[in-house]
Amino acid sequence: MNTRDEILRLGEELMRTQGFNAFSYYHLADALKLRPAAVHYHFPSKDALALSIISRSRETFHIFAENAAREPDLQKRLHQFVQIFSENAAAGKICLMGAAGADFYTFGDKTRAEIQLLVREIIVWLAALLRDGKASGVFTFDGTPRTRAMLIATNMAASLHIARILGKQEFQRIADQLVKDICTPKKSNSRRKEK
Repeated sequence: MNTRDEILRLGEELMRTQGFNAFSYYHLADALKLRPAAVHYHFPSKDALALSIISRSRETFHIFAENAAREPDLQKRLHQFVQIFSENAAAGKICLMGAAGADFYTFGDKTRAEIQLLVREIIVWLAALLRDGKASGVFTFDGTPRTRAMLIATNMAASLHIARILGKQEFQRIADQLVKDICTPKKSNSRRKEK
């Protein structure tokens, strides 16, 4: 891994564990045994670092989406999506969506636009999965696929915060319930007419 990639990796790690505004270039340089000037060489501003972290995360999500598309079982695709968050919970990290959202207004315009693209791409992908699943009878839920996608994504992001505070097991409870709510066929509320 080259120096630029190491800085990106550590920057993202710190963003997900401490928050983007909680660390400086000095922290990065010290942890990587570099001079702060070396960090500035690769990323002239901290906002440039944030932009690169978010861009890299978008690329990672695109790869995930391409790989997930090969899975014909829509429930398994949903589980693959949840697994991303599960791995973060196990590592004591919050997702980049949640980390970037917390500091959203401190970023520059380009970085904010990149964050919005990342979140939109996640929502669009998840909504398409839910739409296909609802159409094929695999998923059952009220509301539109887009609204349900936002509910799932925001619950997944928030569950990582809850897991930090109350324990990792809380993440799994939330994730299991979210999946169960759409994978379990809803019972009809209509009553049979008695003869």
